[in-house]
Amino acid sequence: MLIKGISLLMASALLLSGCGFQGGSTGASGQGQALGPTSGDARQGEGQKDPFTNARIALVTDGDSDQNAVLNRVAIQGMQRYADAVGVSYARYGAYDAAPDSCKSIILTAISNDAELVVCVGEPFGQAVGELQYEYEDISFLLLDSVPRDSSGQPTDISDNVYCISYREEESGYLAGYMAVLEGYRRFGFIGGEEIPSVERYGYGFLRGIDDAAVSQKVSRRVSVKYWYADTFSTDERIEEVAGQWYEDGVEIIFACGGLLYESVLSAAREREGMMIVSDGDLADDSQLFLTSALKGVDSSMVAALDEFIAGGRSWPQELAGKTMSCGARERCAALPVRDKAWRFETASMNDYLQVLARLRAGDIRILETPGEFPQTTVAVSEYSQEEGDS
Repeated sequence: MLIKGISLLMASALLLSGCGFQGGSTGASGQGQALGPTSGDARQGEGQKDPFTNARIALVTDGDSDQNAVLNRVAIQGMQRYADAVGVSYARYGAYDAAPDSCKSIILTAISNDAELVVCVGEPFGQAVGELQYEYEDISFLLLDSVPRDSSGQPTDISDNVYCISYREEESGYLAGYMAVLEGYRRFGFIGGEEIPSVERYGYGFLRGIDDAAVSQKVSRRVSVKYWYADTFSTDERIEEVAGQWYEDGVEIIFACGGLLYESVLSAAREREGMMIVSDGDLADDSQLFLTSALKGVDSSMVAALDEFIAGGRSWPQELAGKTMSCGARERCAALPVRDKAWRFETASMNDYLQVLARLRAGDIRILETPGEFPQTTVAVSEYSQEEGDS
């Protein structure tokens, strides 16, 4: 099928190139308004029926929230690349904030502007879609990194006009930790935004990757990890202070996981020549201090879903309607960026990476024995607390 051929090639390009943000014709992120339609360069031959013609797609994000800052950037760039590749038009909207009422309002704005598919990015849209999915049965919804929720915030039934994609962040966290040990790092830090499931999965996978690699290299006794949830996804002086102290205490590399908090860690790393790992998107172009990025594949999974929607006659096919897909390495989502400017491993080889990635895809590596439970490791892990830093 033509649609599949185009977008499978595009999805591969997304994984190879990474997801570094570049501004598109949609303009800068706005709030509570449509940011204007945009489209790719349609390449339709004379007399050829284009399945993308007049497809009415809306991409909605939670404005400029710190929590989903990188996630939104990746989704926006993925949508723009899709539009450029296949010639589909879309409109982009940003909510005033991440509150349920704001998310509901911006979805209704997209619907009033004749959207037939609303692509929602991030957990803040779960409650809004949970409420609107039955009221607007003729509108299709794609929920990225979320599921429909009721008014109390609990997961609810999924209508057939909704398709959800969740992510196995523990797998990309695992890859980052594993490869960092092979690169020669021995003293690690992890700073997560808030103690929520997605951040926990990144962190727990990171610990397991470090541990498995340390065991394979027979260096477990020499490896240590400091672990902390900062209780914010924003830039914060406290985060910079803690990261700076960790670097001064001998930590070599810190995984900064969640929203914009990485900027505070980066400030500390610049002053102390420390290294970092970041999450959600390929940020290699932002700093040479980023060893790698733990990618969850929001852009590539969105491309595959858009293919299915359009190939299904602009509705979700039966195998996706009302379902949630869990995406990880097997689905070509969890990965590390391998484009030239993002690949900064010198000791660890591409072959090392491809081997561990292949084992993940085959299901040969079990990362979370009990979901939500802090992993047991052979390497030393110390959980940092605010009280510890104040004492």
